[in-house]
Amino acid sequence: MQELDLIRDLAGVERELAERIDEAHRSAEQRIVAAEEAARRILSDAEAEIKKIAAGLKDRIAEESEKIANEAAGRAEAEAEQIRQQAQANMDWAVDFILSEVLP
Repeated sequence: MQELDLIRDLAGVERELAERIDEAHRSAEQRIVAAEEAARRILSDAEAEIKKIAAGLKDRIAEESEKIANEAAGRAEAEAEQIRQQAQANMDWAVDFILSEVLP
């Protein structure tokens, strides 16, 4: 009889261990699902943040490009005006020189 009780006890322990193993598997699967969902959420948030930063940088680049273009245009206009003034100063001399060479 003792052997029979021992076998029943061992069978009970085996069932309990099997139930614990099943529960551990279910718990592990739930944790994996939760981790995958958290990873997808983090990835989605990161992608949204990247798009937001990219849009901000695109706007900033456009603003800086416009600023640089305006500064370059201002410098070009100033240089053109300086060249006009230098040309104007030499214009009278050039006209006198040409007329002196052409007219006796």
